[in-house]
Amino acid sequence: MLQTVWGWQPALYLFLGGMGAGAFIMAAVLFLIDRTRHRLIVCVSMWAATVSLGVGLMLLLSELIHPLRGMLMWSAFDHFTSWMTYGAWGAFGAVAVFAISAVLATPPASKWLAAHWKWYVKRGAGLRRVLAIVGIVLSAFVAVYTGMLLMDSRGVPLWDTLLLPALFTVSAFDTGVALVEVISVVLGKRDRLAPKARSLMERIVVTLVVLEVIVLAVFLATMLGADAATAAGATAAQSATMLYSGVLAPYFWGMVVACGLAVPLVMAIAGLALHKQKDGAKDAVMAVGAIGALVGGCELRFLILAAGVHAPLLATTVMSLIG
Repeated sequence: MLQTVWGWQPALYLFLGGMGAGAFIMAAVLFLIDRTRHRLIVCVSMWAATVSLGVGLMLLLSELIHPLRGMLMWSAFDHFTSWMTYGAWGAFGAVAVFAISAVLATPPASKWLAAHWKWYVKRGAGLRRVLAIVGIVLSAFVAVYTGMLLMDSRGVPLWDTLLLPALFTVSAFDTGVALVEVISVVLGKRDRLAPKARSLMERIVVTLVVLEVIVLAVFLATMLGADAATAAGATAAQSATMLYSGVLAPYFWGMVVACGLAVPLVMAIAGLALHKQKDGAKDAVMAVGAIGALVGGCELRFLILAAGVHAPLLATTVMSLIG
């Protein structure tokens, strides 16, 4: 039986929030490496990160009993002992930094500021560097939070492990890089990705995919090997079995493993091997890998939510009293 308490909105938030965080990190890295190149790619990527996280937050707020009240941060999220509160304020801060960075990366806005405020001419670049670094820190927090949000939910053994935030964090970085890759391909005629930047992104993809495979394998092995004598252990194994060989297996192996991990890995390696080929071939390879990563990353969140079965409350209570 699949989990039905959490709907599609939280699943989509987990994807959009993580992807937005990862995209900002990649865009910020491109800017910090060389602020004179990839201006359009950085600008569009930062706007995409802002929109992704913003929409994700709206979806998450829609799950609250009083969604409009949730927008009043100071009254709705004032319980500073829960990950929901930490995450809400962290995500709000991230959206603000993302948006300011995106505005400053937009040429008309930057020119207007330079024309009206002399201090921006001298300190604008430094301000953007500071915002990029702060944004990277907040992005990392948001990426981790997407996993901590589920881990903090009580009674779901599949989610009750630090391996879940680790998995979602790596996947967030992976999908974020993929989004920037798609943007760079679309904008290829107006802002060509430099060979060194392309190689860097492909190497990052290889590293992230390998790391994600390792974390995912350890995550599943841990859940499948849980103590079946306990209610929590039996439920964790049941959830993992649904992903590994049960009703969710076709989607897990087809969309997450094959489409979301194998395809991006193969395409990234192929991109590194084709570094001397024409840009058209390299763009096609990059686009295929990036789209695969986005599809797989999104499906991963939906499957983890669907497989998150609650442990029997009575059995869990009895076992905790006995133990």
